[in-house]
Amino acid sequence: MACKTSDTASVILLMTRWRALIDRGPPRQITELRVEAQRCFRLAQSIASFELAEELEAIGCSLELEAKELAAKMQAVAYQICYHG
Repeated sequence: MACKTSDTASVILLMTRWRALIDRGPPRQITELRVEAQRCFRLAQSIASFELAEELEAIGCSLELEAKELAAKMQAVAYQICYHG
């Protein structure tokens, strides 16, 4: 089954939002990365194209990993400030 126009629009919107995340601060960025990751996972489940679904799953995993890494860095900095500063 071919990719629907609404699916394509959703993917374009997702990619636009993902690019906009780069310009935001870390705490808000972590939340938004996780929201966009979940959006990728939901889109992947609803899209008929297997290749596109796989790519969305990969993007979602990448976004979730980026959120985890950013949260870990922020926690490490907070620890240094509290216990070594």
